[in-house]
Amino acid sequence: MLIDLKRDKLTHQDLGQMQMYVNYFDRHVKLPDESPTVGILLCHRKNDALVELTLPPDTNIFASKYQLYLPTKEELKARLESITTSLDDSLHADR
Repeated sequence: MLIDLKRDKLTHQDLGQMQMYVNYFDRHVKLPDESPTVGILLCHRKNDALVELTLPPDTNIFASKYQLYLPTKEELKARLESITTSLDDSLHADR
């Protein structure tokens, strides 16, 4: 697995660079019995449309957004409660 942390918004050059890293690693570092290399780009600002248009649908490269600061305890608690409520609603809707 290769991980690249970008401080700014994600660009198509970043995606191409990660593809080059993944290709190199698969051809020259990875052992024959290992699974294909996965590339992960973490960026402060992600552009979903750019990711969708630049990467092929069956790629093993993923881009995600990260936060510059950790959330507060209250924010984490609120988020967890929101997720729990959504899961409960989904479970009850299936019945």
